[in-house]
Amino acid sequence: MELKDLFKSKVSVFQADLKSKQEVINFLVEKLSNEKMIANKKDFKDAILKRESEASTGMGDGIGIPHAINDTVKEPCIAFVSLKSPIDWESFDNKPVDLIFMIATNDEKGEAHLGALADLSKFLMKSEFQEALRKAKSFKALQVAFNNKSEAKRVEAKEGKYDVIGITACPTGIAHTYLAEEKLIEYATELGLSVKIETQGRRGTENKLSQEDVDNAKVIILAHDKNIQGMGRFSGKQIIDTTTKDAIFNGKELIQDFGKNEKTITAKNVSSKDDEAGDDFSLKKFAQVKGNLLAGVSRMLPFVVAGGIILGIGFLIDFAMGNGNPPVMPAEWYTGWLANVWPTHVLNETGNTLTPEQIMSIGSTDWVNAWMGDFGTHSLTAGWFTAIGKTGMMLMVPILAGYISYTIVGPQGLMPGFIAGVFADGLGGVAYGTPGSWSGLWTRLIPVDIPMQSGFIGGMVGAYVAALIVFGLTVAFKKFKKSFHGIRDIVLIPLLSLLGISLAMFALNIPLGYTMYGLQQFLKLLAEHNLLILLGAILGFMMCVDMGGPINKIAYVTGVLSVSGGLGSDPLITLTMAAAMAGGMVPPLGIALCTLIFRKAWTQKEKDSAKANWLMGAFFISEGAIPFMVTDPKRISLSAMAGGTITGLMVGAFKITLGAPHGGIAVFPLLKSGLVDLQSGTAIGLGVGLYILSIVVGTVVMATILGFWKSYDIKKGKLVIVN
Repeated sequence: MELKDLFKSKVSVFQADLKSKQEVINFLVEKLSNEKMIANKKDFKDAILKRESEASTGMGDGIGIPHAINDTVKEPCIAFVSLKSPIDWESFDNKPVDLIFMIATNDEKGEAHLGALADLSKFLMKSEFQEALRKAKSFKALQVAFNNKSEAKRVEAKEGKYDVIGITACPTGIAHTYLAEEKLIEYATELGLSVKIETQGRRGTENKLSQEDVDNAKVIILAHDKNIQGMGRFSGKQIIDTTTKDAIFNGKELIQDFGKNEKTITAKNVSSKDDEAGDDFSLKKFAQVKGNLLAGVSRMLPFVVAGGIILGIGFLIDFAMGNGNPPVMPAEWYTGWLANVWPTHVLNETGNTLTPEQIMSIGSTDWVNAWMGDFGTHSLTAGWFTAIGKTGMMLMVPILAGYISYTIVGPQGLMPGFIAGVFADGLGGVAYGTPGSWSGLWTRLIPVDIPMQSGFIGGMVGAYVAALIVFGLTVAFKKFKKSFHGIRDIVLIPLLSLLGISLAMFALNIPLGYTMYGLQQFLKLLAEHNLLILLGAILGFMMCVDMGGPINKIAYVTGVLSVSGGLGSDPLITLTMAAAMAGGMVPPLGIALCTLIFRKAWTQKEKDSAKANWLMGAFFISEGAIPFMVTDPKRISLSAMAGGTITGLMVGAFKITLGAPHGGIAVFPLLKSGLVDLQSGTAIGLGVGLYILSIVVGTVVMATILGFWKSYDIKKGKLVIVN
């Protein structure tokens, strides 16, 4: 795509009589809307104004480039207006503007589109081009101006060695990056110097500087308004570290006075490892909570989506092969069970001896629970898929925690962050679990039998603690001699950070474990007093609070206890499991439905990711909602809690029971409704139908609340959707 193709005659106006910046923006937005190039002029205008509030788009030389990347743009284009009289635009050079280019894009044109926008910056730096536009009175004259591609001849590098090198980068990577590049090239050429400028813009890194380029350069200018990658190349070199604005307007002086003025500094020694971390090893990184969490989620997402879908396939295969209902309890299982539980089950709570029939009944219940607890593993084919899915899913929290820590402090944070996630989720059972020779080693040190896993919330907290430990150790060892850097980086920091995060997680998991234990006992009390409707609503609510975190886990464990008999032998008590599973299915399904009904409230990437939530929600994998909740915790959590509460309430009201601890739609045939005799066939049909109804209602409620909430905030300018 050529640059001139982005200009359209219907949105190009010449010698307009407009008196202010606001008037120009309103005028151009109205033009784009009237010509159907944007679908929603308010959304687009809000995006333009948001960009204006971040930094001036007055480039100097009488030029203004307001721009926005927004999915409301139907046809990427550049709206142009030249003015009769210049107006104030708060430009870099404090001069008024009379040439305004409004860039409207949704990025759908990809590389070619970005290339055309980058070329605009190069044209705008040419004085003859500016003059041609000021004289233009028709669209044809504008096209003629763009056809003039004459460029000043650059000075050739001698033996591949450049006199002037530099890097330019701005937050959006569209305008300032390429304007600064073009001006530095112009200034160097004017001074008779060879030049090479690397750009780190929206198209990625271009004209990348090699270490040889850096070593042989006479002048190095880093003009940027965001962190730049590859600072390790400049370690120990004299550089000018400045802004794109300074390079655009003072670049000639920067080149001429290099090494003489106060802006010339010596670059700090930066290792390649530090480059990977983003060249910003400071406490400021800890405050960038959203960015840190997003970095962790982006690495975690493949584990959640791929593992969850494959796990669901395992459940489905087991059910399809007739393994949804347990077979008759084999005699050898009963004999072995009786030997293990004797005399635990021989006496009832009053101390009276149980009858053989009662003992057999307990054994049968435990057999069913044991069988259904292994659902997805009974068939060899299902087990093959389940093993893959389980392996992928169980790495979710460690990957999340590891990469959050990595983002904050770089590669040194990956290992302790990953370990924090392992301890938070109890992965492997080595630290937490039933004590054995190689399991439950930390459990032995805890005086009370309580759950110690803190889920993905513990992983996130642990990631920050791990990063803080690494940061402290790095600062403490900063003055090590260079000859000892290998020992510091390979031995000391990893060793001490591992010990530090392990001690921290051991301490953090204790209060969280007691909290989980107390809430679990409260729910058990509700179940014992037959407050089933209230219990259902509470469990549905809890399953949606943190989607896989400690509160979610409490509700789920309570459901599992009901299946295993831990909450009593009343068949209706398994309503706890039914409510927990239904509530856990709502968040991923609600998000998926919302992306279909309220498409403009989501980015294209979010809409694509949400497609997997249909399958994950159907198989009771709540974690599919986590990536969305991390980026928008308030709206996602509250809307999910509303939907989950209603679903749980309906499950309680319909007295729906479930004898399996997992599986989603794969175990629907095991559902029963206590509104009729639980032993009748009607109980199954009624249970399945009402259960589906409960989930559908909760899903619609969540999607509706979330969609209207996001849409309202978008209109008010509180939320901007950028693709």
